[in-house]
Formats: sequence, structure tokens, C-alpha cells
Amino acid sequence: MLVFGLVRLLQKKSELKFLRDYMKKQYFISTSFFAVMTTSLLSLSSATFAKEQHTNTHHEHDKHDIEMGVSVGYAYLEEENEGGTNLHLHIMKKLSGEGIQKYLSVGIGFETIFAHEQHNAAMLALGIHPWNNVVFTVSAGTEWAKHNGVTESGSVMHLEATYLFEAEGYHYGPVVGYAKTHEDQHYTVGMHFGFPL
Repeated sequence: MLVFGLVRLLQKKSELKFLRDYMKKQYFISTSFFAVMTTSLLSLSSATFAKEQHTNTHHEHDKHDIEMGVSVGYAYLEEENEGGTNLHLHIMKKLSGEGIQKYLSVGIGFETIFAHEQHNAAMLALGIHPWNNVVFTVSAGTEWAKHNGVTESGSVMHLEATYLFEAEGYHYGPVVGYAKTHEDQHYTVGMHFGFPL
């Protein structure tokens, strides 16, 4: 009888873990959906204004080839099975000239994930601008975090996709990302805000 009770208790724990994991993933999906829908609605309401201002601000924005970007959102750490607030900062310089370099930007970035154990990363970044409002960013660098009181570090690779709207020379829009380290991976969704320098 005791063995049967222990087996049933372990099954309940397993079911609770599955339910907790399922709820966290559902929270990530619903948060992502909410962020994308909110951005879309805000963008639709400001699309008319932005389109009217586009001719003037586009030429002014070309003069600002350096951007400071801030992204705020939600990160899900897969290995640790937990989520947290994500803060990403970067400074990017758009390359000029003819040929492929006019579609590129280079810079530096810093990311922090505020979870049970804070994760940090410093990276060099390459931005690819294939279309007017789309930016793909590939970043490589170093990640460090404390696990059980011990600081661990290693290499990290980030991939991000951003869709930008422009108003008066400033950028904003949804951003989704993926990062891979030697031990973990995480997914992010949030809002990007860009300021010309």
C-alpha cells in the first residue's frame, strides 16, 4: 500500500510539473500574441500620420546613421524552465556607400534577463536591413550568470528580427529573438524603441 501511495504521489508531482511547464509556455505565447497585436493596433492608428511625415523624416533620418536602441520584453529560459523580464540595449552604426554595405549596420549590445538568477550578455552585432522596415540582427559575445552562487560564463549567439515603424525620426516595433549558449537557449518577445544619435 505504501509503495502504491508513493507511486501515485510521484505521478501527481509529474502531472503538476507538466501543468506548470504548460502554463509557462502558454503565458509566453499569450504575452507574445498580446505584444504583436498591441503593436499592430498602435501602428495602424499612427500609420496615416507616419505616412504623411515619411517624406520629410526619411531624408532627415538618413542623416542619423547611428541609433541607440532599447528593447523591453519577456524572455523564456528553456533549460531553467522559467521566464523573466528582458532588457536589451544596443548602439548601431548604419554603413554607407554603394553595394551591399548600404544594407548593413554594425554595433555593440548588452542584454539582461531578470529571472530567478539574472543573466547578462555583451555582444558585437551585425544588422541586416533587407527591406525598409525589417531588420535582422546577428550578435555574438559573452554571457554570464550566477548559478547556485557561482558565476558561470560562456559564448552566446543571438538572432533577432524586428519590424520597425517610424515617426519623426524615431523607430518602434515588435521584436522577437532567439539566443543559444553552450548550456541553454532562450526566446524573447518585446518592443523595440530606436533613437537617432
